[in-house]
Amino acid sequence: MMPLPGPAQPLDRLNGAVIAAHEAGDGMRLAGLYGEAADRFAEDGDIASACFFYTQAYIFALEQGAPEAERYAAVLRRHGRL
Repeated sequence: MMPLPGPAQPLDRLNGAVIAAHEAGDGMRLAGLYGEAADRFAEDGDIASACFFYTQAYIFALEQGAPEAERYAAVLRRHGRL
């Protein structure tokens, strides 16, 4: 699995959690973790990376029927990605 890009310190823990969630097949956790990564990139002004991770969060949220899917979709629409 490719590590999450970005500032190493804050994302190291998140990267490990994403890998563990993939290994466990925990789609609900993955939706949240990808959403968290997306939020971090958005806060840093890296919209391209943020939208990549919002897309991953959106897909996992849709697969799980999670209500967060609407928030991720709204952000992607706002940036012309959906």
